[in-house]
Amino acid sequence: MARPPSASFTRARRRVAAGIGAAACAGVVLVGTGIGWYAYTERHSVLEPAAYAGLRPGTPVEEVARVLPDRHIQDPPSDRAPAPPEGTDCRYCRASGELFVSVGHVRPCFDGAGRLAAENVSPRVGPPGEGREEYEKYEEFAR
Repeated sequence: MARPPSASFTRARRRVAAGIGAAACAGVVLVGTGIGWYAYTERHSVLEPAAYAGLRPGTPVEEVARVLPDRHIQDPPSDRAPAPPEGTDCRYCRASGELFVSVGHVRPCFDGAGRLAAENVSPRVGPPGEGREEYEKYEEFAR
């Protein structure tokens, strides 16, 4: 005949189950917060095509700052972008608000006098030529 489990064993099982449940809930909250932060930062670092079209070399940084997004990206695609002009300070912005995919980037660069010196479009990661039409639109707007 099997003995019923003791009260201390039952309490221990409940504590283990509660600990596992709390850890799972904490994990869900952390992952959800991380995804939310990713979506927020990516969506708030997009330079819209119409704003890009208005960028002209020589424009003061104060005027350009009005159309730039709230945030800039933290991991710039410097391997896909041309070398920035010497003596400039560059800021990378996303060319699209899509999430969880590779997108192109726009890079306005400012000279030491606080004027827009150059702007470039870096293509997204992928096979050569794939998705280029999206960035040709940016180039058409800018010229």
